[in-house]
Amino acid sequence: MRNSSNLFGRIDTTALCLYLFLLFFGWMNIYATVNAEIIGFAWDWKNEAGRQLIFIGLAGIIIFFILLSDARIYEVISIPIYVITILLLICVLIFGVEVGGNKSWLELGELRVQPSEFVKLGSIMILARVLSVREVDLKKWKYRWLPFFTIFLPIILIILQPDIGSAIVFVSFIFVLYREGLPGYFIYTGIGTIIVSILALAFNTITVLVIIVFFSFFAFLLNRSQKRINFREFIRHPIMLFSSMAIAWAQIVNIIFDQLLRPHQQIRIQLLLGKLDDTSSIGYQTAQSLIAIGSGGLMGKGYMKGTQTKLNFVPEQTTDYIFCTVGEEWGFLGSVIVLSCFSLLIGRIIILADRQKDAFARIFGYGIGSILLVHFIINIGMTLAVIPVIGIPLPFFSYGGSSLLAFTIMLFIFLRMDSHSWESL
Repeated sequence: MRNSSNLFGRIDTTALCLYLFLLFFGWMNIYATVNAEIIGFAWDWKNEAGRQLIFIGLAGIIIFFILLSDARIYEVISIPIYVITILLLICVLIFGVEVGGNKSWLELGELRVQPSEFVKLGSIMILARVLSVREVDLKKWKYRWLPFFTIFLPIILIILQPDIGSAIVFVSFIFVLYREGLPGYFIYTGIGTIIVSILALAFNTITVLVIIVFFSFFAFLLNRSQKRINFREFIRHPIMLFSSMAIAWAQIVNIIFDQLLRPHQQIRIQLLLGKLDDTSSIGYQTAQSLIAIGSGGLMGKGYMKGTQTKLNFVPEQTTDYIFCTVGEEWGFLGSVIVLSCFSLLIGRIIILADRQKDAFARIFGYGIGSILLVHFIINIGMTLAVIPVIGIPLPFFSYGGSSLLAFTIMLFIFLRMDSHSWESL
């Protein structure tokens, strides 16, 4: 469905309506979370609901100017935008303010800006610019270095803050690269790396070694099922190379876990793997989140009637754990509606990206869809205790000006590009 307005062009109505629903329903839940501190309509900079309402108003102004802009300008300014956002990340390392153990913020008076949110926009734009060149062939290594560099540079700068959660989001670009021709073994290697990492953290070294050897030998047998097994060929087979790499990676994972991760991060991973049972300190917020979601039942306790929400049992419940408020006050049905809307929005973006004739717009759309998908999976996974707590907000829904404005800009730049593609017909 499209809006045929002469002023803004043919903006996709489906994506627009989903965005508005998530935006205002998210604000309603933020308001419910902090309502005990609020008198009146919440147009107040002193509380989170008031600030979010102001950010929503600012987002509306930005949307207005984006929809009036020339869609072709974004490819032109992609390099300057990327450079500016990278420079902001460097400024964070020098002048940044530490919040929650991470030096991720720049303070401008009473306003705090998180550049790691805006660098996602810069990275999507530069990646789309690099990959939209006609002769780029990601099956060849000489064409891979530049896209890899543009992705890993912000990852390194964000890890130095350190903000592991925001850095992990950039892994989503692997789906964009795959869609644009990167061989599938990169994704398979990534999946294998995750599996081996989990095994290495969950079991002792000998057990992991036995598991890897067993499955490697089994894979070799399947691969050579129609031929006699030659021991020398077995040793030289690529499967054995990957097995050796897996064993080496398992050792590296333990070194990273023991020496680089902070104690609270180690405990969160151990809690997830069932190696610890702690609901009084590090595991408190996840345990309370599960209680809040479970207590909502089918229909929920009612808007602004959630006891877990009102009494602030769940820390960070307006940001990382906003979904537990939905589960408690709106119940299973409300949760399904929110999950469905996010899924529909991401799916709609991918559908629109597939229809783009312009390579820059297509890749830009895939980038937005991928980032939204990873944010969505990780945030919901954290609240349901199936993913370690790494501090990822729910786009358009969680409290936070930087996140809201960055995702809004990304989405509406793409919708403007999509509108332009219809105008050109």
